[in-house]
Formats: sequence, C-alpha cells, structure tokens
Amino acid sequence: MRKAYGNVDAGLWDSIVAHDTWMHPPLELASSPEGVAAGQVDTLVETLRRDGIAVMPNLLPEEICDALERIAEKAECRLVHPLGPLTGGDENRLRFDATSPVAVRYDVDEQDVVASPEAQGLLADESLLAVAQAYLGSAPVLDLVAMWWSAAVGQVASSSAAQLFHFDLDRMRFLKFFVLLTDVGDQNGPHVYVKGSHITKPAQLRRDGRHQDRVVEEAFPGAVATIKGLRGTMFLADTIGLHKGLALVDGHRLMFQMEWATSLFGAPYATPSIAEPSEDLVNLAKRHPEVFGRFELPSESVVESGAAGD
Repeated sequence: MRKAYGNVDAGLWDSIVAHDTWMHPPLELASSPEGVAAGQVDTLVETLRRDGIAVMPNLLPEEICDALERIAEKAECRLVHPLGPLTGGDENRLRFDATSPVAVRYDVDEQDVVASPEAQGLLADESLLAVAQAYLGSAPVLDLVAMWWSAAVGQVASSSAAQLFHFDLDRMRFLKFFVLLTDVGDQNGPHVYVKGSHITKPAQLRRDGRHQDRVVEEAFPGAVATIKGLRGTMFLADTIGLHKGLALVDGHRLMFQMEWATSLFGAPYATPSIAEPSEDLVNLAKRHPEVFGRFELPSESVVESGAAGD
C-alpha cells in the first residue's frame, strides 16, 4: 500500500480512499458525547482538517496517567534498536530501567495495555470516537493500541524507532490519539509534525521511506511544529502527514497511543483478547460492535451489528 501511495496519481489515490470511506457509513453517536474531548469535538476536527494535528487544552487525569505508567513499568517490553547484544533470558524482551537503558525504544505488548481498566476507559471514550468519526467521515474501527518507552542513549536518530521524518500508511485512512505520560521538553524527544502534509506532498515525499530534515523543510517552510507538554498532554494526528519523534537527549519518555481507521484493510495485526472488559467498554461494544472488530471480547459483550445505535 505504501508503494501504491507513492507511485499512483494523487487524485486516483484520493478516489480509492473516498470509496473505502463510503463503504463504512457513520455510526449513530450522541450529539454531545462525554469523555476527555467533551465540548471540543468540532474545534478539534476543524484543526485536524487544516493542520493534520490538534493539541487538546486539557490534561488526562493524573490517576489515569499513574495507572498506565504502572503497567509500562511492570511490562516485559519488546526492544527496538537495542544498543548491542544482550545476555541472559529473552534477548528481545526486557523491563524498562530508566537508569540503564539498553535500547532506543521499549514497546509494551498491546495485550498488556488493553487489559488495563484505565486504557479501556480511553478505548470506550465516546468523545474521542466522535472526533474520529467526524474527521474520517465514516464509522471508525479501533485499529491499534500501543504504549512505549523511549530513552536517551546517546545515539544518532533511529529509523526503526521512528526518529526520522516519515509517514504512516498501514490503513487507507486513519487518525491517532496520543498521550504524553511523562513531561516532555526539548530534551525529551518531542513529537514533530509537518502541518498541512496530510493534505498534499511533493512526489519525492510521497515515496515510502525516511526523509531528511532539509528536504522536508524546503517543501514545507514554516510548517514544522514541535509538540511538547506536561504529563497528561493529549493530541490527535493524521500521521499520513510527515512526522517523527526527536531522539532524546536527556531522560526518558512514555507515550500512549490509539488509532482508528476507516477499515482494517492493510497490514495484518494480531487479535488481542480483552478477557475482562469494563462496563463502559461492554456497553459501547454492544451498541457499536464494528468499532472493536479487531479485538476479541467475551461473546456476551457483543451483539449483532444491526443493533448499533439502539
């Protein structure tokens, strides 16, 4: 799909995406949904359409940040870009130790993240679902839940850790929600996004791969935005736009992410099981089972799609 995006005419690609969107008509959602984006849906969507990224004015409550951080601290993470050979145990998995990191990035298993009641609260957040639907123009499918540590390890920017400019394209159209679970300043690997690059790119920047800063900045003068903030900072981004995470100079960073897509067409992913879903998640899955089609929920938690919106 990435190769097609870079090789076909931009207008043809847009037509393909529009057809995928048309195939999945919107859900019947509350007009004023509750959640972390309550009262912000229209403003966030307007900003996303213009810039491709929107930072929310409120912070995720501290108790939710605490709970998610505890999960990440206990998790046996998958190492991305390890600094050298490891000895003992599973060489590809390790708990994150802020005092002696051995990899650029530590990925928490999706299964561990979605088991958390606090993460499930975000999965079931109807205000975020409303933002996703309004932006995508179709019924959103929850496509991905992720959490990872990034560490300052004195290395050059890593392509495998997404520290060079690139775009994402695992699905036809999608929207991501991020939470900074540690304070992030200039030295702690802020997220960098090129405003407007979700709408159009020069041909050379539509090609799959990593892109150098100079080329990106010449194509989008004055459009590079750096996202920093306190613990609990939330933002949404259409990451078909060019973006990267700056390499950390000091400390460490923990991020949480969810992604909604217009469909699951594209890269194959595993089917995580949510054995003990929260009441809010069960209720939303009963009304809109298609949203959670990628996840395995207890059979009593889900009803037929025809009941959506009841």
